[in-house]
Amino acid sequence: MGGFAAGGAAMTPDMFIHIGAYEVLFLLALGFFGGMLSGFIGSGGAFVLTPGMMSIGVPGPIAVASNMCHKFPKAMIGAWRRKKVGHLDVKLAILMAVSAIFGVQVGIQVQKYILETLGVTGTNLYVSIAFLVILPTVAALCLRDVLKSRKYGIEDTEPKLAIKLEQKFRLPPMIEFKVAGRRQSLWLTIPTGFATGFLAATIAVGGFIGVPSMIYIIGAPSTVASGTELGVAFVMGSTGTWTWTYLLGAVDFRLTTLILAASLIGVQIGAVGTTYVRPYFIKLAMAVVMILVTISRACAVPGYLQKLGWISLDPVLVETLNSLVFPIMILAMVSVTPIVLVPMMNVRKMLARMGVLDKAVVVAEHEKGGLIKRMILFGVLTAINYYLLFRDPDAWPNFITSIPHADPVTAIILTTGVVFVAIYWSFIHGSFAHNLLDFIKITALRDDLAKKLSTEGYEGLKAWAASVKGETSTSQ
Repeated sequence: MGGFAAGGAAMTPDMFIHIGAYEVLFLLALGFFGGMLSGFIGSGGAFVLTPGMMSIGVPGPIAVASNMCHKFPKAMIGAWRRKKVGHLDVKLAILMAVSAIFGVQVGIQVQKYILETLGVTGTNLYVSIAFLVILPTVAALCLRDVLKSRKYGIEDTEPKLAIKLEQKFRLPPMIEFKVAGRRQSLWLTIPTGFATGFLAATIAVGGFIGVPSMIYIIGAPSTVASGTELGVAFVMGSTGTWTWTYLLGAVDFRLTTLILAASLIGVQIGAVGTTYVRPYFIKLAMAVVMILVTISRACAVPGYLQKLGWISLDPVLVETLNSLVFPIMILAMVSVTPIVLVPMMNVRKMLARMGVLDKAVVVAEHEKGGLIKRMILFGVLTAINYYLLFRDPDAWPNFITSIPHADPVTAIILTTGVVFVAIYWSFIHGSFAHNLLDFIKITALRDDLAKKLSTEGYEGLKAWAASVKGETSTSQ
Protein backbone atom coordinates (compact mmCIF):
# COMPACT_ATOMS: atom_id res chain seq x y z
CA MET A 1 0.00 0.00 0.00
CA GLY A 2 1.43 3.41 -0.96
CA GLY A 3 0.46 7.04 -1.03
CA PHE A 4 -1.86 8.65 1.49
CA ALA A 5 -5.15 6.94 0.63
CA ALA A 6 -5.28 4.52 3.53
CA GLY A 7 -8.35 3.78 5.60
CA GLY A 8 -10.76 2.93 2.82
CA ALA A 9 -11.08 6.43 1.40
CA ALA A 10 -9.92 5.53 -2.11
CA MET A 11 -12.44 4.85 -4.88
CA THR A 12 -13.22 1.33 -6.08
CA PRO A 13 -14.07 0.35 -9.69
CA ASP A 14 -17.74 -0.35 -8.84
CA MET A 15 -18.20 3.35 -7.95
CA PHE A 16 -17.65 4.35 -11.60
CA ILE A 17 -20.88 4.47 -13.62
CA HIS A 18 -21.62 2.51 -16.78
CA ILE A 19 -21.41 4.77 -19.83
CA GLY A 20 -23.91 3.87 -22.55
CA ALA A 21 -25.40 5.81 -25.45
CA TYR A 22 -27.67 7.86 -23.17
CA GLU A 23 -24.79 8.90 -20.91
CA VAL A 24 -22.61 9.77 -23.91
CA LEU A 25 -25.25 12.08 -25.41
CA PHE A 26 -25.97 13.72 -22.06
CA LEU A 27 -22.30 14.32 -21.28
CA LEU A 28 -21.67 15.79 -24.75
CA ALA A 29 -24.58 18.20 -24.29
CA LEU A 30 -23.46 18.98 -20.74
CA GLY A 31 -19.95 19.69 -22.00
CA PHE A 32 -21.08 22.00 -24.79
CA PHE A 33 -23.38 24.16 -22.69
CA GLY A 34 -21.04 24.08 -19.68
CA GLY A 35 -18.10 25.00 -21.91
CA MET A 36 -19.98 27.88 -23.51
CA LEU A 37 -20.86 29.19 -20.08
CA SER A 38 -17.29 28.71 -18.88
CA GLY A 39 -15.77 30.64 -21.77
CA PHE A 40 -18.35 33.40 -21.35
CA ILE A 41 -18.19 33.99 -17.59
CA GLY A 42 -14.66 32.73 -16.89
CA SER A 43 -15.74 30.12 -14.35
CA GLY A 44 -15.02 26.45 -15.00
CA GLY A 45 -18.79 25.93 -15.39
CA ALA A 46 -18.69 23.44 -12.51
CA PHE A 47 -21.97 24.69 -11.08
CA VAL A 48 -23.52 23.06 -14.16
CA LEU A 49 -21.04 20.23 -14.75
CA THR A 50 -20.66 18.80 -11.25
CA PRO A 51 -24.41 18.63 -10.46
CA GLY A 52 -25.00 17.47 -14.04
CA MET A 53 -22.74 14.45 -13.56
CA MET A 54 -24.29 13.76 -10.16
CA SER A 55 -27.76 13.82 -11.73
CA ILE A 56 -26.90 10.68 -13.78
CA GLY A 57 -25.54 8.81 -10.76
CA VAL A 58 -21.88 9.87 -10.54
CA PRO A 59 -20.76 9.99 -6.86
CA GLY A 60 -19.84 13.46 -5.58
CA PRO A 61 -16.06 12.89 -5.20
CA ILE A 62 -15.76 11.40 -8.70
CA ALA A 63 -17.85 14.24 -10.17
CA VAL A 64 -15.69 16.88 -8.47
CA ALA A 65 -12.39 15.18 -9.39
CA SER A 66 -13.42 14.48 -13.00
CA ASN A 67 -14.59 18.04 -13.41
CA MET A 68 -11.27 19.38 -12.12
CA CYS A 69 -9.49 17.18 -14.68
CA HIS A 70 -11.76 18.52 -17.42
CA LYS A 71 -11.49 22.05 -16.10
CA PHE A 72 -7.76 22.73 -16.20
CA PRO A 73 -6.99 21.83 -19.84
CA LYS A 74 -10.18 23.54 -20.98
CA ALA A 75 -9.22 26.58 -18.91
CA MET A 76 -5.83 26.52 -20.63
CA ILE A 77 -7.56 26.77 -24.03
CA GLY A 78 -10.03 29.42 -22.83
CA ALA A 79 -7.32 31.50 -21.12
CA TRP A 80 -5.28 31.51 -24.33
CA ARG A 81 -8.31 32.73 -26.25
CA ARG A 82 -9.12 35.41 -23.66
CA LYS A 83 -5.52 36.63 -23.51
CA LYS A 84 -5.62 37.20 -27.27
CA VAL A 85 -8.59 39.56 -26.83
CA GLY A 86 -6.99 41.35 -23.85
CA HIS A 87 -9.13 39.86 -21.07
CA LEU A 88 -6.45 38.11 -18.98
CA ASP A 89 -4.33 39.85 -16.35
CA VAL A 90 -1.35 37.49 -16.08
CA LYS A 91 0.06 39.08 -12.90
CA LEU A 92 -3.28 38.86 -11.10
CA ALA A 93 -3.77 35.27 -12.27
CA ILE A 94 -0.36 34.19 -10.94
CA LEU A 95 -0.85 35.80 -7.52
CA MET A 96 -4.34 34.35 -7.14
CA ALA A 97 -3.14 30.93 -8.28
CA VAL A 98 -0.31 30.70 -5.72
CA SER A 99 -2.65 30.89 -2.72
CA ALA A 100 -5.31 28.89 -4.57
CA ILE A 101 -2.93 25.90 -4.71
CA PHE A 102 -2.92 25.76 -0.90
CA GLY A 103 -6.71 26.07 -0.84
CA VAL A 104 -7.00 23.11 -3.21
CA GLN A 105 -4.92 20.87 -0.96
CA VAL A 106 -6.94 21.77 2.16
CA GLY A 107 -10.21 21.32 0.28
CA ILE A 108 -9.33 17.83 -0.89
CA GLN A 109 -8.50 16.80 2.67
CA VAL A 110 -11.94 18.08 3.79
CA GLN A 111 -13.66 16.02 1.08
CA LYS A 112 -11.58 12.99 2.06
CA TYR A 113 -12.63 13.38 5.71
CA ILE A 114 -16.34 13.65 4.82
CA LEU A 115 -16.05 10.60 2.57
CA GLU A 116 -14.45 8.57 5.36
CA THR A 117 -17.02 9.75 7.93
CA LEU A 118 -20.32 9.80 6.01
CA GLY A 119 -19.60 7.94 2.78
CA VAL A 120 -20.57 8.96 -0.74
CA THR A 121 -24.04 10.19 0.33
CA GLY A 122 -22.38 12.54 2.81
CA THR A 123 -20.14 14.03 0.14
CA ASN A 124 -23.14 14.44 -2.18
CA LEU A 125 -24.98 16.28 0.60
CA TYR A 126 -21.98 18.50 1.34
CA VAL A 127 -21.59 19.49 -2.32
CA SER A 128 -25.32 20.23 -2.63
CA ILE A 129 -25.52 22.29 0.59
CA ALA A 130 -22.49 24.32 -0.48
CA PHE A 131 -24.25 25.09 -3.76
CA LEU A 132 -27.39 26.20 -1.89
CA VAL A 133 -25.37 28.69 0.18
CA ILE A 134 -23.01 30.09 -2.45
CA LEU A 135 -25.09 30.21 -5.63
CA PRO A 136 -28.03 32.36 -4.48
CA THR A 137 -25.66 34.82 -2.77
CA VAL A 138 -23.55 35.38 -5.87
CA ALA A 139 -26.63 35.39 -8.12
CA ALA A 140 -28.21 38.16 -6.04
CA LEU A 141 -25.07 40.32 -6.35
CA CYS A 142 -24.93 39.75 -10.09
CA LEU A 143 -28.62 40.55 -10.64
CA ARG A 144 -28.29 43.73 -8.61
CA ASP A 145 -25.48 44.91 -10.87
CA VAL A 146 -27.34 43.90 -14.04
CA LEU A 147 -30.40 45.93 -13.02
CA LYS A 148 -28.24 48.96 -12.18
CA SER A 149 -26.37 48.74 -15.48
CA ARG A 150 -29.57 48.52 -17.50
CA LYS A 151 -31.27 51.29 -15.51
CA TYR A 152 -28.44 53.78 -16.00
CA GLY A 153 -27.41 52.61 -19.47
CA ILE A 154 -23.81 51.89 -18.45
CA GLU A 155 -21.52 49.04 -19.50
CA ASP A 156 -21.06 47.76 -15.93
CA THR A 157 -21.35 48.92 -12.34
CA GLU A 158 -18.33 50.42 -10.62
CA PRO A 159 -17.18 48.20 -7.71
CA LYS A 160 -17.44 50.65 -4.77
CA LEU A 161 -15.84 48.27 -2.25
CA ALA A 162 -12.83 47.81 -4.52
CA ILE A 163 -12.42 51.59 -4.86
CA LYS A 164 -12.52 52.02 -1.06
CA LEU A 165 -10.00 49.22 -0.59
CA GLU A 166 -7.72 50.76 -3.19
CA GLN A 167 -7.83 54.06 -1.32
CA LYS A 168 -7.68 52.87 2.30
CA PHE A 169 -6.22 49.34 2.44
CA ARG A 170 -2.68 50.09 1.36
CA LEU A 171 -0.71 47.41 3.23
CA PRO A 172 2.53 46.83 1.27
CA PRO A 173 3.37 45.50 -1.17
CA MET A 174 0.98 47.34 -3.47
CA ILE A 175 0.65 45.63 -6.86
CA GLU A 176 -0.35 47.34 -10.09
CA PHE A 177 -2.62 45.18 -12.24
CA LYS A 178 -2.40 46.88 -15.61
CA VAL A 179 -5.00 44.84 -17.51
CA ALA A 180 -7.47 45.04 -14.61
CA GLY A 181 -6.73 48.76 -14.25
CA ARG A 182 -6.25 48.62 -10.45
CA ARG A 183 -3.49 48.99 -7.85
CA GLN A 184 -4.27 46.85 -4.80
CA SER A 185 -2.48 45.30 -1.84
CA LEU A 186 -1.02 41.83 -2.38
CA TRP A 187 -2.78 40.78 0.83
CA LEU A 188 -6.17 41.05 -0.86
CA THR A 189 -5.26 38.32 -3.34
CA ILE A 190 -4.22 35.77 -0.70
CA PRO A 191 -7.56 35.07 1.07
CA THR A 192 -9.55 35.30 -2.16
CA GLY A 193 -7.14 32.94 -3.91
CA PHE A 194 -7.24 30.47 -1.01
CA ALA A 195 -11.07 30.50 -0.92
CA THR A 196 -11.16 29.97 -4.68
CA GLY A 197 -8.90 26.94 -4.42
CA PHE A 198 -10.73 25.50 -1.40
CA LEU A 199 -14.10 25.59 -3.12
CA ALA A 200 -12.61 24.32 -6.38
CA ALA A 201 -11.33 21.22 -4.55
CA THR A 202 -14.40 20.51 -2.43
CA ILE A 203 -17.22 21.33 -4.85
CA ALA A 204 -15.30 22.25 -8.05
CA VAL A 205 -16.71 25.78 -8.22
CA GLY A 206 -13.78 28.03 -7.42
CA GLY A 207 -14.81 30.50 -10.11
CA PHE A 208 -17.83 31.43 -8.01
CA ILE A 209 -15.48 33.05 -5.54
CA GLY A 210 -12.67 33.89 -7.94
CA VAL A 211 -14.68 35.93 -10.45
CA PRO A 212 -16.80 37.89 -7.93
CA SER A 213 -13.77 38.56 -5.69
CA MET A 214 -11.80 39.97 -8.61
CA ILE A 215 -14.80 42.14 -9.51
CA TYR A 216 -15.89 43.32 -6.05
CA ILE A 217 -12.60 43.23 -4.08
CA ILE A 218 -9.81 43.74 -6.63
CA GLY A 219 -12.02 45.92 -8.86
CA ALA A 220 -11.34 44.22 -12.18
CA PRO A 221 -13.89 44.68 -15.00
CA SER A 222 -16.20 41.67 -15.50
CA THR A 223 -14.49 40.71 -18.75
CA VAL A 224 -11.00 40.79 -17.21
CA ALA A 225 -12.13 38.96 -14.05
CA SER A 226 -13.74 36.19 -16.07
CA GLY A 227 -10.72 35.86 -18.38
CA THR A 228 -8.20 35.91 -15.52
CA GLU A 229 -10.14 33.24 -13.64
CA LEU A 230 -9.45 30.85 -16.52
CA GLY A 231 -5.73 31.30 -15.90
CA VAL A 232 -6.22 30.60 -12.17
CA ALA A 233 -8.40 27.60 -13.01
CA PHE A 234 -5.60 26.05 -15.04
CA VAL A 235 -3.26 26.06 -12.05
CA MET A 236 -5.92 24.91 -9.57
CA GLY A 237 -7.24 22.22 -11.86
CA SER A 238 -3.86 20.70 -12.70
CA THR A 239 -2.71 20.53 -9.07
CA GLY A 240 -6.14 19.37 -7.93
CA THR A 241 -6.29 16.63 -10.57
CA TRP A 242 -2.89 15.38 -9.44
CA THR A 243 -3.98 15.25 -5.80
CA TRP A 244 -7.40 13.67 -6.46
CA THR A 245 -5.70 10.97 -8.53
CA TYR A 246 -2.84 10.27 -6.13
CA LEU A 247 -4.89 10.26 -2.92
CA LEU A 248 -8.21 8.77 -3.98
CA GLY A 249 -8.06 7.53 -7.59
CA ALA A 250 -11.25 9.52 -8.19
CA VAL A 251 -10.75 10.94 -11.71
CA ASP A 252 -13.00 9.28 -14.30
CA PHE A 253 -11.22 10.23 -17.53
CA ARG A 254 -14.10 8.79 -19.55
CA LEU A 255 -16.42 11.47 -18.15
CA THR A 256 -13.69 14.08 -18.52
CA THR A 257 -13.05 13.40 -22.21
CA LEU A 258 -16.71 13.19 -23.20
CA ILE A 259 -17.32 16.56 -21.58
CA LEU A 260 -14.14 17.94 -23.17
CA ALA A 261 -15.26 16.74 -26.61
CA ALA A 262 -17.97 19.37 -26.72
CA SER A 263 -16.80 21.84 -24.10
CA LEU A 264 -13.60 22.70 -26.00
CA ILE A 265 -15.87 23.94 -28.77
CA GLY A 266 -18.33 25.59 -26.38
CA VAL A 267 -15.63 27.36 -24.35
CA GLN A 268 -14.23 29.05 -27.45
CA ILE A 269 -17.69 30.17 -28.57
CA GLY A 270 -18.28 31.56 -25.08
CA ALA A 271 -14.90 33.32 -24.99
CA VAL A 272 -15.51 34.84 -28.41
CA GLY A 273 -19.03 35.80 -27.29
CA THR A 274 -17.67 38.16 -24.61
CA THR A 275 -16.50 40.52 -27.34
CA TYR A 276 -20.06 40.87 -28.67
CA VAL A 277 -21.80 42.00 -25.46
CA ARG A 278 -21.69 44.66 -22.80
CA PRO A 279 -19.98 43.37 -19.61
CA TYR A 280 -23.16 43.11 -17.53
CA PHE A 281 -24.36 40.28 -19.79
CA ILE A 282 -21.67 38.10 -18.17
CA LYS A 283 -23.26 38.69 -14.77
CA LEU A 284 -26.72 38.02 -16.22
CA ALA A 285 -25.60 34.63 -17.53
CA MET A 286 -24.08 33.75 -14.16
CA ALA A 287 -27.20 34.73 -12.23
CA VAL A 288 -29.73 32.89 -14.42
CA VAL A 289 -27.83 29.60 -14.41
CA MET A 290 -26.98 29.82 -10.70
CA ILE A 291 -30.63 30.24 -9.73
CA LEU A 292 -31.72 27.22 -11.78
CA VAL A 293 -28.91 25.03 -10.46
CA THR A 294 -29.80 26.08 -6.90
CA ILE A 295 -33.35 24.82 -7.43
CA SER A 296 -32.07 21.56 -8.91
CA ARG A 297 -29.72 20.87 -5.98
CA ALA A 298 -32.42 21.85 -3.45
CA CYS A 299 -34.62 19.11 -4.86
CA ALA A 300 -31.84 16.54 -4.28
CA VAL A 301 -31.07 17.44 -0.63
CA PRO A 302 -34.09 15.74 1.05
CA GLY A 303 -33.16 12.42 -0.56
CA TYR A 304 -29.59 12.62 0.77
CA LEU A 305 -30.81 13.51 4.26
CA GLN A 306 -33.20 10.56 4.26
CA LYS A 307 -30.47 8.17 3.07
CA LEU A 308 -28.27 9.27 5.97
CA GLY A 309 -31.18 8.67 8.37
CA TRP A 310 -31.22 12.27 9.52
CA ILE A 311 -34.86 12.91 8.54
CA SER A 312 -37.91 10.85 7.66
CA LEU A 313 -40.05 11.87 4.69
CA ASP A 314 -42.83 10.39 2.57
CA PRO A 315 -41.06 8.26 -0.09
CA VAL A 316 -43.43 9.62 -2.75
CA LEU A 317 -42.36 13.19 -1.93
CA VAL A 318 -38.66 12.26 -2.08
CA GLU A 319 -39.17 10.48 -5.41
CA THR A 320 -41.06 13.47 -6.82
CA LEU A 321 -38.29 15.87 -5.78
CA ASN A 322 -35.60 13.58 -7.20
CA SER A 323 -37.49 13.42 -10.50
CA LEU A 324 -37.17 17.22 -10.80
CA VAL A 325 -33.38 17.32 -10.37
CA PHE A 326 -32.51 16.25 -13.90
CA PRO A 327 -35.00 18.33 -15.96
CA ILE A 328 -34.14 21.49 -14.04
CA MET A 329 -30.46 20.81 -14.73
CA ILE A 330 -31.30 20.51 -18.44
CA LEU A 331 -33.06 23.88 -18.27
CA ALA A 332 -30.01 25.40 -16.55
CA MET A 333 -27.76 24.04 -19.30
CA VAL A 334 -29.88 25.36 -22.15
CA SER A 335 -30.56 28.78 -20.57
CA VAL A 336 -27.07 30.08 -21.32
CA THR A 337 -27.47 29.63 -25.08
CA PRO A 338 -29.66 32.68 -25.84
CA ILE A 339 -27.61 34.87 -23.49
CA VAL A 340 -24.42 34.07 -25.39
CA LEU A 341 -25.57 33.42 -28.95
CA VAL A 342 -28.40 35.94 -29.49
CA PRO A 343 -26.21 39.07 -28.97
CA MET A 344 -23.46 37.50 -31.09
CA MET A 345 -25.86 36.74 -33.95
CA ASN A 346 -27.48 40.18 -33.74
CA VAL A 347 -24.15 42.01 -33.88
CA ARG A 348 -22.87 39.89 -36.76
CA LYS A 349 -26.13 40.48 -38.70
CA MET A 350 -25.85 44.24 -38.17
CA LEU A 351 -22.23 44.27 -39.32
CA ALA A 352 -23.09 42.12 -42.33
CA ARG A 353 -25.95 44.46 -43.33
CA MET A 354 -23.56 47.41 -43.09
CA GLY A 355 -21.03 45.52 -45.23
CA VAL A 356 -18.19 45.58 -42.69
CA LEU A 357 -18.35 42.10 -41.10
CA ASP A 358 -15.07 40.94 -42.65
CA LYS A 359 -13.28 44.04 -41.33
CA ALA A 360 -14.91 43.75 -37.87
CA VAL A 361 -13.73 40.29 -36.85
CA VAL A 362 -10.31 38.87 -36.06
CA VAL A 363 -8.87 37.18 -39.14
CA ALA A 364 -8.29 33.40 -38.91
CA GLU A 365 -4.67 32.38 -38.43
CA HIS A 366 -4.67 29.98 -41.40
CA GLU A 367 -6.03 29.98 -44.96
CA LYS A 368 -9.12 27.87 -45.72
CA GLY A 369 -7.09 25.01 -47.23
CA GLY A 370 -4.78 24.93 -44.23
CA LEU A 371 -7.76 24.88 -41.86
CA ILE A 372 -9.24 21.85 -43.61
CA LYS A 373 -5.93 19.94 -43.46
CA ARG A 374 -5.50 20.73 -39.78
CA MET A 375 -9.11 19.73 -39.01
CA ILE A 376 -8.59 16.36 -40.69
CA LEU A 377 -5.27 15.74 -38.90
CA PHE A 378 -6.49 16.64 -35.41
CA GLY A 379 -9.90 15.03 -36.04
CA VAL A 380 -8.29 11.67 -36.88
CA LEU A 381 -6.00 11.85 -33.83
CA THR A 382 -8.99 12.67 -31.64
CA ALA A 383 -10.96 9.69 -32.99
CA ILE A 384 -8.04 7.35 -32.29
CA ASN A 385 -7.75 8.67 -28.73
CA TYR A 386 -11.43 8.01 -27.99
CA TYR A 387 -11.26 4.54 -29.49
CA LEU A 388 -8.32 3.56 -27.29
CA LEU A 389 -10.00 4.90 -24.14
CA PHE A 390 -13.42 3.32 -24.65
CA ARG A 391 -12.62 -0.02 -26.28
CA ASP A 392 -12.54 -1.67 -22.81
CA PRO A 393 -15.15 -0.09 -20.49
CA ASP A 394 -13.49 -1.47 -17.35
CA ALA A 395 -9.91 -0.50 -18.19
CA TRP A 396 -9.98 3.06 -16.86
CA PRO A 397 -11.83 2.38 -13.54
CA ASN A 398 -9.42 -0.47 -12.78
CA PHE A 399 -6.36 1.61 -13.70
CA ILE A 400 -7.21 4.82 -11.82
CA THR A 401 -8.31 3.07 -8.61
CA SER A 402 -5.06 1.12 -8.50
CA ILE A 403 -2.92 4.28 -8.25
CA PRO A 404 -3.51 5.08 -4.54
CA HIS A 405 -2.47 1.51 -3.67
CA ALA A 406 0.72 1.47 -5.75
CA ASP A 407 4.15 2.11 -4.26
CA PRO A 408 4.82 5.88 -3.93
CA VAL A 409 7.23 6.19 -6.88
CA THR A 410 4.91 4.31 -9.25
CA ALA A 411 1.90 6.29 -7.98
CA ILE A 412 3.67 9.61 -8.58
CA ILE A 413 4.69 8.60 -12.12
CA LEU A 414 1.20 7.36 -13.03
CA THR A 415 -0.51 10.38 -11.48
CA THR A 416 1.75 12.80 -13.34
CA GLY A 417 1.00 10.81 -16.49
CA VAL A 418 -2.75 11.36 -16.00
CA VAL A 419 -2.19 15.14 -15.87
CA PHE A 420 -0.07 15.11 -19.04
CA VAL A 421 -2.58 12.89 -20.87
CA ALA A 422 -5.31 15.42 -20.06
CA ILE A 423 -3.15 18.23 -21.48
CA TYR A 424 -2.29 16.18 -24.58
CA TRP A 425 -5.95 15.28 -25.14
CA SER A 426 -7.01 18.91 -24.83
CA PHE A 427 -4.27 20.10 -27.17
CA ILE A 428 -5.30 17.63 -29.88
CA HIS A 429 -9.04 18.12 -29.60
CA GLY A 430 -8.70 21.83 -28.76
CA SER A 431 -6.72 22.33 -31.98
CA PHE A 432 -9.50 20.59 -33.92
CA ALA A 433 -12.15 22.78 -32.27
CA HIS A 434 -10.15 25.97 -32.84
CA ASN A 435 -9.68 25.27 -36.55
CA LEU A 436 -13.34 24.28 -36.91
CA LEU A 437 -14.50 27.59 -35.43
CA ASP A 438 -12.08 29.55 -37.61
CA PHE A 439 -13.35 27.61 -40.66
CA ILE A 440 -16.97 28.58 -39.96
CA LYS A 441 -15.80 32.12 -39.06
CA ILE A 442 -16.88 32.13 -35.40
CA THR A 443 -14.18 34.60 -34.39
CA ALA A 444 -13.92 37.50 -31.95
CA LEU A 445 -14.61 41.13 -32.77
CA ARG A 446 -11.60 43.35 -33.23
CA ASP A 447 -10.46 44.82 -29.92
CA ASP A 448 -11.22 48.45 -30.83
CA LEU A 449 -14.74 47.54 -31.96
CA ALA A 450 -15.39 45.33 -28.93
CA LYS A 451 -14.45 48.21 -26.61
CA LYS A 452 -16.68 50.62 -28.51
CA LEU A 453 -19.60 48.19 -28.33
CA SER A 454 -18.94 47.68 -24.60
CA THR A 455 -19.00 51.38 -23.78
CA GLU A 456 -21.52 52.75 -26.30
CA GLY A 457 -23.72 49.80 -27.26
CA TYR A 458 -25.19 49.51 -30.76
CA GLU A 459 -24.72 53.24 -31.39
CA GLY A 460 -20.98 52.74 -31.01
CA LEU A 461 -21.21 49.83 -33.45
CA LYS A 462 -22.87 52.03 -36.06
CA ALA A 463 -20.34 54.83 -35.54
CA TRP A 464 -17.44 52.40 -35.98
CA ALA A 465 -18.96 50.99 -39.19
CA ALA A 466 -19.47 54.49 -40.57
CA SER A 467 -15.85 55.44 -39.88
CA VAL A 468 -14.58 52.25 -41.57
CA LYS A 469 -16.73 52.94 -44.64
CA GLY A 470 -15.44 56.52 -44.70
CA GLU A 471 -11.83 55.35 -44.63
CA THR A 472 -12.52 52.87 -47.44
CA SER A 473 -14.15 55.46 -49.71
CA THR A 474 -11.34 57.97 -49.02
CA SER A 475 -8.66 55.45 -49.93
CA GLN A 476 -10.46 54.75 -53.21
